[in-house]
Amino acid sequence: MMSSPAAFILAAGLGTRLAPLTDLVPKPLVPVFHKPLLTFAIDSVIAAGFGEIAYNTHHLPGAFAEEFGFHPEYRGRCLRSFHEPLLLDTGGGIRNARPGLGEGTFLVYNGDILADMPLARLLDHHRASGSLATLLLRPCGGKANVLFDPKAGEIRDLRGELGSTEGIPVVYSGIALFEQGIFDWIPSDGPYSVIDALIAAMRAGNRVGGLLVEEGLWIDLGTPAAYLEAHRLLASGSRPSYLSEQDWPVAIHPEATVFPGAVFEGTVSVAPGAVIGKNARIKDSVIWPGAIIGADAVIEECVVSGRVPVGGHHRGGVL
Repeated sequence: MMSSPAAFILAAGLGTRLAPLTDLVPKPLVPVFHKPLLTFAIDSVIAAGFGEIAYNTHHLPGAFAEEFGFHPEYRGRCLRSFHEPLLLDTGGGIRNARPGLGEGTFLVYNGDILADMPLARLLDHHRASGSLATLLLRPCGGKANVLFDPKAGEIRDLRGELGSTEGIPVVYSGIALFEQGIFDWIPSDGPYSVIDALIAAMRAGNRVGGLLVEEGLWIDLGTPAAYLEAHRLLASGSRPSYLSEQDWPVAIHPEATVFPGAVFEGTVSVAPGAVIGKNARIKDSVIWPGAIIGADAVIEECVVSGRVPVGGHHRGGVL
């Protein structure tokens, strides 16, 4: 009987496109209706039957200890944390976490995304293919970075580096399965991209497969606007199938303080510890823990981080 593969979640990035929110908290821990982004990935791999779960850290590592403990765990599962004093990129991060990846197939999952993808189907597809790696792919809704041959189930090009003209343009989702042989293509030290490792392996004749999945939730929370849009999408009924929290999402957390006359319109998330002043109007906005909204304030299409109390009328941006 095959053992359950390990899962490694990439959580060490700087999240610069989401600044200044990521000056306060690492991007994988930004709250989505009061639930840290990284926990969606963990819930997903647990539901799909993966075994050991690890993640890496670099930016604001203490925030991960506050969330998961100094001996990290989540939902009764022990987690392994691998810190990177020097940011190692994806391939270097995988190399650094090798002690937590077992001796066989392992999953790599980009902790910047919120997705509901068929991980068990990806694993079955990968094991049947004999590939060094299998990338979970999405239709070309943005900038394509992969050429994929759907008949062969094989990647023909990555980043245009191999000069192939075969296949259809698609997008790499940030989720992939790897065999231990990938370490043959990652240098023994320093930062390195796993995509560069795959390109080198493909040049040497190794098969890299793909699974194109058109359905399902897949959101890159790369910018403040995308972060707000994710809340709108999730509030409209796109709840991930693997979640164990039955009452999620909750718009106004019961530990928030809301003064009389406050009005909420559209998609709103108000976190625990936030204070909404008398007669304030909050529309299509996300209010973080500890944020203070003054009386009569009008907040529209904003993320309120809690750095300073907010009054007056604001539309758009990060406060």
